Amino acid sequence: MHFLVSDICQPQTWLESRVYLLLRHHGIQRPEQIHLTDLCASYGIELRSIRGRSRAHRHPAEAGRFVIAVDERLDEPARRVKIAHELGHLLLHEGVQPLGSDLMIDWQEAQANHFAEHLLMPYYMFTALIGHCTRFEAPFYLARTFRVPLDFAQKRFDRFLNRLYAKGYPAAW
Repeated sequence: MHFLVSDICQPQTWLESRVYLLLRHHGIQRPEQIHLTDLCASYGIELRSIRGRSRAHRHPAEAGRFVIAVDERLDEPARRVKIAHELGHLLLHEGVQPLGSDLMIDWQEAQANHFAEHLLMPYYMFTALIGHCTRFEAPFYLARTFRVPLDFAQKRFDRFLNRLYAKGYPAAW
């Protein structure tokens, strides 16, 4: 299984390769090392808790800095996804989103979602993890290990299985 997983864990898109470079640049090799607070701080991004819709914007008092404001009512796994999504916007996109066309906004949202998936659950970390559980237990195990919501882990695991199928590997273990 180790060979199969390492074979399909190689980046297959520009975005995936960029996120993996970012993780490696920060020395992140294991799920417990994915500290979003530290990542944001390294890019001069302040995290704030608010009561309302999560968003990213320019810092109100410091030029060249940004803020990610996250709804304080979210549980920790959902909060991690929101922070990663907004970090994706700040690192990948320029300009004010509401001024763009609906098509551009949809594209930016999809790209920020994929950024969050790659950042919070990189496939290269799956190798050491999924051998400890069955295929049916994997989403629960991954959600707990990566500290993300179960539906997020399930979607990411489904994409992982799709890569196995696309390469012709059996996905039963």
